[in-house]
Amino acid sequence: MQAPMSHPDDLPRRYRLFILGVWTQPARQPGCPPAWRISLENPRTAECKGFADLAELVVHLTAWMADQATSGR
Repeated sequence: MQAPMSHPDDLPRRYRLFILGVWTQPARQPGCPPAWRISLENPRTAECKGFADLAELVVHLTAWMADQATSGR
């Protein structure tokens, strides 16, 4: 018999789960490509942040990881 799966709240504090959403927004002008949009949600806290592009997401995650490392969370 297999051991039951752990709930995310039971996992070590260094482990984090996020839900990543990616979609296109129609172009504002004909002939322009659609813009990609991104959202990142923490399912434990229900906090959701939106990003206009991948660069914004990377900046956010880099800062978040640095904060986690220095705060010991």
